[in-house]
Amino acid sequence: MKSYTQNMDDLLVKHLTGEATEAEMRQVEQWLANDEANRHYFEHFRLIWEESVQLANTTHIDSAVAWDRFQNRVQQGSFPKEKAPVWSMNSSLMRAAVITGLIVGIAALTYFLFHNNPGHIVAMNTIQATNDVKADSLPDGSEVTLNKHSQVSFPEKFTGDKRVLQLNGEAFFHVTPNKKKPFEIHTNNVTITVVGTSFNVRSRGDTTEVIVETGIVEVATEKQTVVLKAGQRAITGITESILQKQTSSDQLYNYYRSKKFTCDGTPLWKLVEKLNEAYDVQIVFENEALRNKPLTTTFDNEPLDNILNIIKLSFNISVVKEKGKIILR
Repeated sequence: MKSYTQNMDDLLVKHLTGEATEAEMRQVEQWLANDEANRHYFEHFRLIWEESVQLANTTHIDSAVAWDRFQNRVQQGSFPKEKAPVWSMNSSLMRAAVITGLIVGIAALTYFLFHNNPGHIVAMNTIQATNDVKADSLPDGSEVTLNKHSQVSFPEKFTGDKRVLQLNGEAFFHVTPNKKKPFEIHTNNVTITVVGTSFNVRSRGDTTEVIVETGIVEVATEKQTVVLKAGQRAITGITESILQKQTSSDQLYNYYRSKKFTCDGTPLWKLVEKLNEAYDVQIVFENEALRNKPLTTTFDNEPLDNILNIIKLSFNISVVKEKGKIILR
């Protein structure tokens, strides 16, 4: 299990408040790039942080009492015994938010990552899909469909002026409109903001992809923001800050909701990628020239063997099952 030090938590707070130096920013970016578990930790940290800041904006907070409570927890061994950081905040409200963010954030992260019971914290929910696709509703009535091996975390009740969630994996969202309270998703190094629309977010490994089905979606990294309309997508990597805005040329992203693989001049490698996910298999190309062969057809909830047979006939190739792999040659 990863060990997360108070020093890194301090850096993350400075990163979130815009007080980090260039060297500290590079240190955070390198830490995020080193391990997917670090990115998950940061996304939970940021989610709890933003909820805490919203709480600070709507609730009277005795910052001295809150800080004393935090120090008492440290002395009792609930958290690592490190010297309390000195904040360079000018605003008393921001100081209160920082203190509340640390208390609630570290407590909540302990709950998420180590399954402890730290006491009264911001109540959080998690919807998780393991080996099957899972559909559920959110506190505001929005609907989410999670692909396998994905999860979304969110407050039990959306407070403040935003509806903030954190996603790991892939999900399709159909958001209930609310112009006064935007819907905001955090995943990897990307923030996705909408008012009311439907879109797909895929965050696997080092890549994040957002595809808009209806409405308008704002996608942002630390250095760039793009606005997507229906039929458009944005792609970026975990170590990048540049968003590639493109036209979404196929409907394959929708396979886990529709049970259909719709190809329209789609390169074969894209279909193979989705088949591997959907059927938990390993289809590989022995003949690399096949990768970009275009395919136009629709497979509607068909057995994998039927799909492979059509691929075989369409391209006049061999499909061989060998040593746990399906080889296209």
